Amino acid sequence: MPLTVGGSAAYNIANLAGAALAAAALGVPPPLIAAVFARFGAALADNPGRMMRFERGGVRLLVDYAHNAAGLRGLLGVAEHLRAGRGRLGLLLGHAGNRQDAEIEQLARVAAEFHPALVVVKENEAHLRGREPGEIPRIIRAALLREGLPEAALPIRISELEAVHCALEWAQPGDVLALPVHSAAARADVLAMLQTYVPRP
Repeated sequence: MPLTVGGSAAYNIANLAGAALAAAALGVPPPLIAAVFARFGAALADNPGRMMRFERGGVRLLVDYAHNAAGLRGLLGVAEHLRAGRGRLGLLLGHAGNRQDAEIEQLARVAAEFHPALVVVKENEAHLRGREPGEIPRIIRAALLREGLPEAALPIRISELEAVHCALEWAQPGDVLALPVHSAAARADVLAMLQTYVPRP
């Protein structure tokens, strides 16, 4: 089942179980449920913005909405499964401005649990929601520094597209990039960028 990514996306296993129960209760035949689960998620258009997977020149990329701690932990769990002890983990990290500082800092703590080699801290410029420009990235970066990540591994970029570009420039074959992109417009630009992306050797 593509949505489970080899069993590593435990949250999608739970989602599929719930969907199967609901479909069965509505009278959908079990063989049809199984057939849909066997293919759904294999095409990018199946679930835009959720667990969109790419491989370019030996770099594996995950584009996902992942806007809270639970979602980020799930995404990074899949990234670790794909990395399988080889290569490095890189990711983007940002948040909307209408969240408490503690919630934003929790996101940073979850990221640090996975020992990333790069965290591109991004401004979510379309969702400042009362915050000053640069305020959210400063909170995230400070939390990551407290968790022991080196300053050199925490570049800040002022837009989602610039953050993705920074991560792509850094990546080498064998690396895995987790790219939480929150803006639909930015996601379209990112997907276009990935069509021609070739990692440096």
